[in-house]
Amino acid sequence: MIELKNLSFSYENTGEARGQLVNIDLHVKKGELVILSGRSGCGKTTLTRVLNGLCPQFYPGKIEGGYLLDGQDALQMPIHQLGTKIGSVFQDPRSQFFATNTTDEVVLGMENIPLERSVMQERLTAVCRQMNIRRLLDRRIFPLSSGEKQLVAIASVCAMEPGVIALDEPSANLDSEAMVRLGSLLYRLKMAGHTIVLSEHRFHYVRDSFDRLIYMEDGAVSAVYGHEEALKLPEEQLIRMGLRPFDTPAFRVGGAFGQKSSDRLQVSAVSCTLDGQQVLEEISFSAQNGKILAMAGPNGAGKSTLCRIITGLCSAMGTVQMDGELLKKKRRTQKSFFVQQDSDYQLYAPTVLDEFFLGRKETKTLKETALTQIREMGLEAFLTRHPASLSGGQKQRLLLALAAASERNLLVFDEPTSGLDGYHMHLTVKLLKQLAKEERCILLITHDMELIAEASDCVLYVEGGRIRYYRNVLRKSEQEV
Repeated sequence: MIELKNLSFSYENTGEARGQLVNIDLHVKKGELVILSGRSGCGKTTLTRVLNGLCPQFYPGKIEGGYLLDGQDALQMPIHQLGTKIGSVFQDPRSQFFATNTTDEVVLGMENIPLERSVMQERLTAVCRQMNIRRLLDRRIFPLSSGEKQLVAIASVCAMEPGVIALDEPSANLDSEAMVRLGSLLYRLKMAGHTIVLSEHRFHYVRDSFDRLIYMEDGAVSAVYGHEEALKLPEEQLIRMGLRPFDTPAFRVGGAFGQKSSDRLQVSAVSCTLDGQQVLEEISFSAQNGKILAMAGPNGAGKSTLCRIITGLCSAMGTVQMDGELLKKKRRTQKSFFVQQDSDYQLYAPTVLDEFFLGRKETKTLKETALTQIREMGLEAFLTRHPASLSGGQKQRLLLALAAASERNLLVFDEPTSGLDGYHMHLTVKLLKQLAKEERCILLITHDMELIAEASDCVLYVEGGRIRYYRNVLRKSEQEV
């Protein structure tokens, strides 16, 4: 179905000597599910862009070599023709939306093929049932959570049932149940004869259904593993390769987290209504210095909205106190640092280093701090790069470094490990623990069970706009006891 022969690609005006893709030789059979793996920035996203024609037809650059799709020269195909043969789910679902209504977006691709109305209705019903997203139909897209937007984007592509489906980090913002359903949907499509190219860092939801693992380094394919061969890779080797495990991450929770009136952050009776819907209802909790609190729960539960309220980015009923002081919105924004999911909204400077000096006087001490944090997050090679040119995972790590370099005592991270490989996920854990040792108050919004297991002290589980439980995370030694 897919045949790449000595394929190379380099973006225009990157200033790099080597191309983003180097001499790729890859064959993918019809009905195969292959995983593209490797550390952030290794070229996985660029390879999916070549497959769907965005490189070089939308992202200009120099392409060499051959690319055959079902026996046809894909490099000579106009992008609208290629788009009917390959369906694409992008890293950022917002970048592929054309409609403002969820149902319109899911059926848009089918309308453009075009399919009969009865067939479109049948596929719409089937994909929504398979992914359990009927609740998302006939909704405005923009107020949805990032995870819900991701579900809509996946549904719109899978409903088209193209011969090839290329997905770039589709699980990044999905809760555990949605991830399992995505795995089942991909398996169903694979068994129906569709070819699936999955660029991913999290493997556990396709553990039993993938055929081959393609490992990339520096824009080249450095190893290819069959299904059984990949599952037998030792944990030490996976760590060296910067990959995450194939097994489902697990952790246990203990008793209720002990809240005190002296805790740094006190949230009391917070309620919020958006677009006529009750998003949060009477939320009350506290968080301590030196502790990492993980907020978990289904997509659309209200976690991000709650943190926007806490950091003064959103209005609501209720009160927020820090260090015993009742704060209004503006003061909450001044005393906190919120790393949001949409990294593009928080990066404005012309270079990575300049991001650290926005709104602050450049001093020798600040520059030393910036360079230290950049080095800690493995970004020293990108000091003079424009932040927009970084990969999704690299942008995420830059924002983590910016938060660490700030002097704020309340740090909030929304899905800080989305788009991060195993190596950089562990770097993030190390950074978060160091920030906690500095007696800062850390809040994490995350669906990453591995992150919760390794970094968090407690879990606040939010569902349907309410707190379901607030408990301690048990470490391995505590679990054994």
